Formats: sequence, structure tokens, C-alpha cells
Amino acid sequence: MEVQEKELQRASAEVATRPKEEEPSVKEHTGTNTHSQKGPGRYYVEVVGKALDVLDILRSSRTDLRLTDIAEKASLDISTAFRLLRTLEVHGYVLRDERTKRIKLCLGYRTYRVGYSQLSGDQRFSQKVTQGLIDAADKSRVELLVTDNRDSPEEAVKNAAWLISQKVDFVIEYEFHYRVGPVVANMFSKAGIPTLAIDIPLPGAVYFGANNYAVGSVGGEALGRFAKENWRGRVDRVLLLEIPEAGPVPHARVIGTLDGMRSVLSKLNEKCLFRKDGKGTEIGGYLASRRLLRSMARREHLLIAAANDECARGAIRAVREAGREQVTAIMAQGWGPDEALRDELRKAGSPLVGAVAYFPEKYGSGIMPIVLQCLNGQPVPPAVYVEHKLIARDEILSSSAGRLPAESTLAEIPETYT
Repeated sequence: MEVQEKELQRASAEVATRPKEEEPSVKEHTGTNTHSQKGPGRYYVEVVGKALDVLDILRSSRTDLRLTDIAEKASLDISTAFRLLRTLEVHGYVLRDERTKRIKLCLGYRTYRVGYSQLSGDQRFSQKVTQGLIDAADKSRVELLVTDNRDSPEEAVKNAAWLISQKVDFVIEYEFHYRVGPVVANMFSKAGIPTLAIDIPLPGAVYFGANNYAVGSVGGEALGRFAKENWRGRVDRVLLLEIPEAGPVPHARVIGTLDGMRSVLSKLNEKCLFRKDGKGTEIGGYLASRRLLRSMARREHLLIAAANDECARGAIRAVREAGREQVTAIMAQGWGPDEALRDELRKAGSPLVGAVAYFPEKYGSGIMPIVLQCLNGQPVPPAVYVEHKLIARDEILSSSAGRLPAESTLAEIPETYT
């Protein structure tokens, strides 16, 4: 107690010797604006308001603060600030470093405000990512502000501006259009807000998503094996349903797919390859597949590598309409999990022969620790690759009642940090 009294005396002496111009005026108050223009009202508890101001000052600070810093920012005298901080320390809300005498917030993570712009509320994969983040934020006591980019560059820019206006501490961005990525990244950078990008990289942001070359290679090899085991290696055409709008990094998935196929089908002819824009949507995958199917002879064998589940769903529809299920094999990427695709994969005559699963429902539990590490000044890797597994139709059909076994996989690459 004697030590604390001496510290209080020293702090008081420090403030007393400061020049008058350093003393903040009421207009310079940087704590939370707890007073409306009409005043706080008759039920307002002054001491509680002061304590909350102190907590907000600590929350908004990037560094630990001295007692005198906090008193000045909150427009409090040293004695009042000391008593408030001591009370908050006893109750575990703040922590005082015995060596540096500086004070930091130790509320866990409940005071962080994190912004999240989801790709599209209409897409199944995005829905799973969003729900996982909401659950993870709730468990970590983080305030999560969710906006919807609606698969639109214009909406992404509007949402970025809104999140900045909300003074968020961190932003999780899920933006599909790579050309607008540098725009929103620059907006967050100017605002001093750290960022994490899901699936599509952003300049200066931590990347969280698939190792695109690796997942493409796994899917391509599986398609090659299917053709070799079921068609004796005969492949007349290969359709790559790409998403050019997503940019060059996801294009590594296409390169990986081709390398995976060629590792099994060494004589795969370059002339049989067709690259089409599936637009990342079901209708885009359907139209691109239908156009190619109409140009093919009846007995020609076709491999389709879809960039995501949505494209795969459209390709399945086109193949079924053309009656070409027996001479077509489709590989999906992402694997919602989507009950419609699960049911499709269980069908013995389905053209869908497999999918590379990214487990979007687990994204939230993987992303939130990275966000918190960053906000707490801990080092984080520039890229975190999600777990992915090959879900093969043959294994599902051979399992009991056609269920998807929890660990049924022909290829597995664990979570990787680079």
C-alpha cells in the first residue's frame, strides 16, 4: 500500500510540473462519447461513466499507458484515475506491469470490434464461412459487424467505407473481384486497420484460404485416376471452368489441376483442353458446359474440373440434360458442405465423381485466433492454408449406407503455415 501511495504522489507531482498548455480541455476529451447533447440524465452514474471512459481509452490504445496518460486523456485528476484503475485491476479488467508501471486492458477479447464483409449471402459456401465466424466471434467475445458484398465490386467499396466509419479494430474481407481488392485494401491501410483476406488475396492483408495449386493438383489427379480406371485412360476433352475475375492467384488452381491430370495421364493432349469462364456461379458453369457439350460427338469422353461448387452444380445440370452422365466426370472444389452435392455424390450414375473439401464451416475457428493475435501485437504468418481433403464417390458408395465417413479421403493435406 505504501508503494502505491508513493507512486500516486510521483504521478501527481509529474502532472503539477507540466506546462499549462499540455492540459487537455474538455473538447479534447478522447474517451467514449457517453453524453448526449441533452446531458446524461438523472439516472446517470458519474463514477461508472468515468470507469467506462478509462476502459475505452485503454481499448483504443495501441500501446500500454501510464497512469498520467490515462488521467490526461480521460480529463481526470490523478487521484480519481488511480482509484478507478486500482478498482478495475482488482476485478481483473486491467493489468499493471510491475516493472514499467504501465497499464493495459485485460478484458480478454470482448472489447474488440471486427468488421466482416462476406462474399455473398446467397452462396452456400459463403453462408458457412459467415456462420462459422459469427460463432467464433461469440465464443471469443468479439463484436462482429457483418456486411454483404453481394458479389459486387461497388458494394465492396461501400461496405469498406462503412466499416471504416464504424471505427473497427480489424477487417475480414471476402471479396471475389480481384480488381477492386487493391482499392479496399488501400482504404483500410489509410485508416490504419489491419486486414485478413479470405480465399482472394489483398495487398498487405493476411491470406486465409486454400493452397490453390495443391487443391487443384489433388482434384486433377483424382480425375486422371478415374479416367484411367474407368475409361482406360481415354479422354477426348477436358473442360476447365475457371474464374478469371478472381485474379491470378486462384488461377494456380487451374495449373495444379492440369499437373495433377498429367501425373496420371501422361499422354494428355494440349489440344483437348478448353478453358471457359464459369463466373463462379451455377448459371455460369451451366452455360459454359452446355456450349462445349453441344459441340462434342456422342461417345467422346469429357473431364470437367470446376473452380468451385457453384460451377460444378451448373455443369452437372448441363451434363444431365445432354444425357452424357456415363462419359463425363466432374470434380468440384470447396464442398459447402452442401446437402444437394452430398446427395449427388451418393448417386451411382452421377457425373460428379468427387470433390476437394475446404470445410468452410471451420473457417471461423481458424480465422478468429489470427485476428486476435494480430490485435494483441503477436506475430502472424502472411498466409494460412486451410485443411483440405478429397471426397471420392467410390469411397462414399462403399461405406455403410452411403454415408460420408468423417475421415474418408484419398488425399489429405493438413493445415499449413507459410
